[in-house]
Amino acid sequence: MNLVERFFRDLTVACVRDGSFGSVPQLVEAIEGYIAERDLNPVRYVWKAKGEEILEKIKRAHQAAGMV
Repeated sequence: MNLVERFFRDLTVACVRDGSFGSVPQLVEAIEGYIAERDLNPVRYVWKAKGEEILEKIKRAHQAAGMV
């Protein structure tokens, strides 16, 4: 999962998934509130995977799919 996908996953889990919104403006307000709170207490996303690990994972996926 790339870092942008990770941000949207966090947004979904923290704000959207369990919410009940009567209108689009309510949803927008909840998302903006999440972002404002996150800006007050920022958390850095750090890429931890090594390039070799990623390439090996891709190779295994191709083998499992019969592409190699």
